[in-house]
Amino acid sequence: MCGRYTLAGKPVDLEKQLRANLKSDVVFRSSYNIAPGSTVLAVLNEQPDCITALKWGLTPSWSKSANKPLFLINLRDDTLRSKPAFTAYMRNRRCIVPATGFYEWKPEASHKQPYYFHCLNQQFVYFAGVWESINDDGGKMLAIITTEANALVGPVHNRMPVIFDADMARNWLSESNPDKLSRLLQPYPADEMECWPVSSRVNKAGIDDSGLIEKSSSASSQQSTLF
Repeated sequence: MCGRYTLAGKPVDLEKQLRANLKSDVVFRSSYNIAPGSTVLAVLNEQPDCITALKWGLTPSWSKSANKPLFLINLRDDTLRSKPAFTAYMRNRRCIVPATGFYEWKPEASHKQPYYFHCLNQQFVYFAGVWESINDDGGKMLAIITTEANALVGPVHNRMPVIFDADMARNWLSESNPDKLSRLLQPYPADEMECWPVSSRVNKAGIDDSGLIEKSSSASSQQSTLF
């Protein structure tokens, strides 16, 4: 799954890599603990040259009238491919979410140890996502697509976000062939990523500083036995 992630850097570098511009009313700031429910940066398939802001957390339109409407922060790749209620998202409402890394938690004897994952040799990467309109006033919401974990993420969690480089991200936004879109939903290569244990301070969504992604010395011995 993907429950927290980071986005840190300069707006001009993101715009240059994506060949897209931030909307005039969108603010870019580095964040090291982006949580569900937040307003996050994204690029929609209908506006591939524009970086906009969406709410992270999606309620499908067909679910809004239910007693307990769905609230999805993640959507499985196999669900997108196989369930008719969701396949329309992949056909018509795709997006990418800029990021610099993400967190996952591994259950230990007495607690859950957070780990920080990021991609090597990539300033920014892009999570695959789908979007939905919140209402008629133009507001939108999104869910991040997950896939099976690669060999690096697997010892910590069995799912991970679908991660693209800039070229693959543009393909995700522009492609119309369902089979080609489906083939893009693959685990990112494990040998192009690294990870390390971090402080449990990241568990609190209100804490947001660069120290969150620093290696935790108290957990360093656990890492050597895990990987």
